[in-house]
Parts: sequence; structure tokens; C-alpha cells
Amino acid sequence: MGNLEAWMDERYLQELWTSIGENVVVKLMRDKRTSISEGYAFVGFVSNMAAQRALATIHGTQIPDTNLSFKLNWASGGGIQDKKEDRLEEFSLFVGDLDTEVDETYLLVSSFFQHRYPSCHSAKIMTYPTTGQSRGFGFVRFHDPIEQQEALIEMSGMYCKSRPLRVSLATPKNNQLRYQQLSLKAPALIQQPTSPNNTTVFVGGLLSAVTEDELRCYFSPFGEINYVKIPPNKSCGFIQFVSRRSAEVAMEQMNGFQIGSSRIRLSWGRTHQEKPHGPLTFAYPPHTTTHPDTGLNYSR
Repeated sequence: MGNLEAWMDERYLQELWTSIGENVVVKLMRDKRTSISEGYAFVGFVSNMAAQRALATIHGTQIPDTNLSFKLNWASGGGIQDKKEDRLEEFSLFVGDLDTEVDETYLLVSSFFQHRYPSCHSAKIMTYPTTGQSRGFGFVRFHDPIEQQEALIEMSGMYCKSRPLRVSLATPKNNQLRYQQLSLKAPALIQQPTSPNNTTVFVGGLLSAVTEDELRCYFSPFGEINYVKIPPNKSCGFIQFVSRRSAEVAMEQMNGFQIGSSRIRLSWGRTHQEKPHGPLTFAYPPHTTTHPDTGLNYSR
């Protein structure tokens, strides 16, 4: 149970579930140093059927006497008993380009992940910390690595509401924090000084095995592309979109995204014309360095 207010303690949650006729055990997750609520809890039901009923009928409904809604999802470890040795191994997929109206239950159930793959047991939609609004991507988790691989192939391009899904292998849990840190920088990247007409995105951190066609496939869901270029013997590339908005959305959703075994880093590229009607050429973003003697910053 997520999106809890700080004042919602164990007693309140227990009474809340009792008031709607459910006999449950509640474990509120708290910071180990401060004991402040971390905003989510685990709710244990008397049976799997009771838990399924709650997920189907209570999720998304309004919490009495508040302006909040119940946000429920299947737990995946860290539950009431929280015995790590009892947890099954998990295999995750990244799911991107989601409609903002897609929540975790819809992604798990209505998009057929759970129907097609029985070991797919939970989903997580990443949200903006300040607004709680979906950031357009999330993760689905499997217990069976074979079903994870099948879903990677079969679910890519499948429509979820109004958009085709973009599916790739997720980063192991110990590296997910790095992805979130990079992706949170996206709004600042968009505000970097550049021409308002610039539609070129610089892609850093590419592996040499990535081709221009593959890079185009990763970014084409965000809008029409004029040009994709990966310079020879460089671990970077350039993507020029037709519209500025397409470039901004791509930077917002793809910074920190994993392609192959590396994470890409995005910024605005700089374009100029060699001739009035000549081919496009691309320039690398400026790199700022601190001089070791003077301490002054300079660009190169």
C-alpha cells in the first residue's frame, strides 16, 4: 500500500481496513534512523483470495475522509515477515513510453503481462516525487527468467492504452538507483542553454556495438527523426528530431536509459551548416574543466 501521508500510522491503517470489513495485519515501513514513515506499508490478508479481491475492488477508490486514493500492488519481498531467505529470485523488465493514465494494476493486469506470464507478479510505475504523476516508464517483475525473456520479445510494441510498449531488460536492483539519479536530472538538461530551434540530442555512453538503426529504434517513439549519426570510433551519437518537443520528451525519458550494458547520458547537441544547403554536421557539447593551478573553470 503506497502513497501514504506521514500521519497515517499503524493504528490508523489497521482501523481503516477494519472499517471496510477486512481482517488484516499491517506493517508500516519506517526510516531506521528517524522512525518517520517511508510512505508505504505491507498489508497481510487472511487468504490470497482476500488479497486479490482487495486489489480488484479497492485499488483506486477514495480513502474515506481524505482526498487520496488507495494505491495497492502485489508485494514482492519485504512483507510482513520480511525474511530475505524466503524471497524468490526476481527478473525485471523496463517498460517505457507509457500513457500517463496507466497505473501499476493496469500495466500488470490489463496489458496482459500477468495473463500471458504467470510468474509476472508485480509492477512499479516511476513517478515524479513532487507531483506523484507518472514519468512514463516503469518495471515489471518475474520469478521465471524464461518468461522474462519471452515477454521481452513478445510484449515490445504491444499497445497499452494508446501507445505501443517499449520493453528492454532492466538494470539489476543494485544499479537502479543510478538510473533514477540520471533520469531525475532530465528537467535540468532540457533547460541547458541552447538555441530554441535546436532539435538535436547528444547521446553519450554508447557501446561500439550499437548501430545507427538500433539507436533510431530506441528514440523513434518520441517523434519523427531527421537524422541519426554515430561518429566512427566514438562512444556517442547524435539524433536530430523534426520538432523541439520530441527532443525534449526524449531527453526527459531516456537520460540514464540502459542500452546494452551501459547507461546513456543525454544533453543538447550543437548543429551548424557547413554550407547553406550542405549536409548537417554535429559538434560535441562543451566540456568544462577546472585548471589545477588557478582553480578557474574553462571550456574545451
